[in-house]
Amino acid sequence: MIAKALSHLLFAASIVNFFPVDGAVLEWQAGVPVSTESVVGGLVSMQAATLPMAADKPIPPPTKVDLQSFGVVTSARSAVVIDAASGVTLFSKNPNEVRPIGSITKLMSAIVFLETEPNLATYAKILPEDFAGTGRVYLYYNDPTHLEDILGASLVGSDNTATMALVRLSGLSADEFVAKMNTKAIELGMLQTRFEDPSGLSENNVSTVGELTYLLAEAKQHPEMTQFMTTAELSVQQASGRVSSIPSTDLLLSSLLNQGSYQITAGKTGYIPQAGYCLATAVEHNGNEIYIVVLGADDIIARFDDAMSLAGWTYKTFAWPSL
Repeated sequence: MIAKALSHLLFAASIVNFFPVDGAVLEWQAGVPVSTESVVGGLVSMQAATLPMAADKPIPPPTKVDLQSFGVVTSARSAVVIDAASGVTLFSKNPNEVRPIGSITKLMSAIVFLETEPNLATYAKILPEDFAGTGRVYLYYNDPTHLEDILGASLVGSDNTATMALVRLSGLSADEFVAKMNTKAIELGMLQTRFEDPSGLSENNVSTVGELTYLLAEAKQHPEMTQFMTTAELSVQQASGRVSSIPSTDLLLSSLLNQGSYQITAGKTGYIPQAGYCLATAVEHNGNEIYIVVLGADDIIARFDDAMSLAGWTYKTFAWPSL
């Protein structure tokens, strides 16, 4: 019920915020000094670093068609919008600020788990010792479950216990698993990123909005992850016959940003008190895909409103070349 209520609130807010008034105009009207760092990203960040995976692709970036539009006001401490094809930054706010990322961590955990080449069709059990100490546990203990569904519980419902079960089932110790997460981060060029635990409960799991787009791009290379990152609700039947319904923590999947010509192609939420409300998402509109990351938003709805506002502003302000 709570998830549905929040989803309804998001729908209502999205009607107003999807194509927002320019951020610089709002701040000017309120008498707030316009920060170069926070709103000029759309003008100056076209020179910013590109995604590593896209850096060698001769793909022209989108062109800014509204030169008077500087961006949108966001509640997030840091935010970024990057064109997925060219890797060029279209908007940025505090892009190099290193912050806790909460459960966005689970994207890296899933990648490391999948790189152990597990057979996702096999059965495995969630054990009481997998309990992470907090968070919703969606699957029943000691009840055989397809390994694929344990992965789904981790990514769709952000289930900490399911995530710790994946660590155990990988055959690696917890320390070895986290070490592989940090090694993978370096391989992806995430040099300011650090992981201390697989579930995202540690405030020492940190990154920047820019580097999290590298993680999102890598996650999209795994079809199993893409499937779960775009699933609004997962139904899991365990060996006993008991069925668990797992709603996605990503309310954008039920928003205007996932309807009509707009499609959510990936995403993961995150929250711990030290991180605030976080979101990494990929959005496609008319064949043009962008990555949006917001860290440290004010509340659970603000992170989604920020993402929708940034998407609306980006597609309104930039034109993509015909290839």
